[in-house]
Amino acid sequence: MKTETPKNELLIEQLLGTCRDRGNLAALRRYWSPATRHYAYPILGRLGALEAHRLGDALTAALYAKNPSHQLGGATLGKACLSLGKGDALESMERHFRRLLAFDASELDALGDQLHRLFIRFAGDGIALDYNRLLWDLRKWNKSAEDIKARWACDFWQAPLEAAQGATQ
Repeated sequence: MKTETPKNELLIEQLLGTCRDRGNLAALRRYWSPATRHYAYPILGRLGALEAHRLGDALTAALYAKNPSHQLGGATLGKACLSLGKGDALESMERHFRRLLAFDASELDALGDQLHRLFIRFAGDGIALDYNRLLWDLRKWNKSAEDIKARWACDFWQAPLEAAQGATQ
């Protein structure tokens, strides 16, 4: 049986190539301040992430700039948050994670701000994420926020997704 090698999404491949230039990475990090966001626009434009319906792409690129540690099959958002909550920090991280899950489908912009704070912590702890998964989660947020949050929660609390779905039906 032939096994497919996982591949990066085109946007992630372009992002990895673009961010080899440290100046581009620095420009993308400026996305998080409204006063300096315009420095990130040329990079986001080249990535095709400036259109209104591509906010998930722009957020993924800006989050990558904060923690440029990508690994195919790396940590999902829930597992990365769980990694931050080791030992005595679990209770604090759990509160933070619950706030993350409280955002609804219309609040992708505000979710980005909350994720920004988390990604700074991921970078400090050297946590590699699978940005392909994050990209698809943010792209589908407006239509499937509850499913995405359920998957993140299963990863954080380490519950099998099938069992969690069966309990709600």
